[in-house]
Amino acid sequence: MATITTRIDDETKKELTQFSNEIGISVGSLFNARARNLLRTKEVTFKLDEDFLEDQEMYANAPELRKQFQHSIDSGRSSLII
Repeated sequence: MATITTRIDDETKKELTQFSNEIGISVGSLFNARARNLLRTKEVTFKLDEDFLEDQEMYANAPELRKQFQHSIDSGRSSLII
């Protein structure tokens, strides 16, 4: 089994750990399930809600992300569901 290390802000980690505890699944299991789903469906989905849009760093990068996603969709490599 391989290990992937990623950086995540403290508040997000706290909320993710709390959520995973509430549903009875470890954070690692959540990431593994998401990775398997990404590979199976070849789709990357994001739910755009008010909290997400308030994150200024992500919001500032939205035009570039949209451009990259559109290029990926146009090339037939992936699909985007919003």
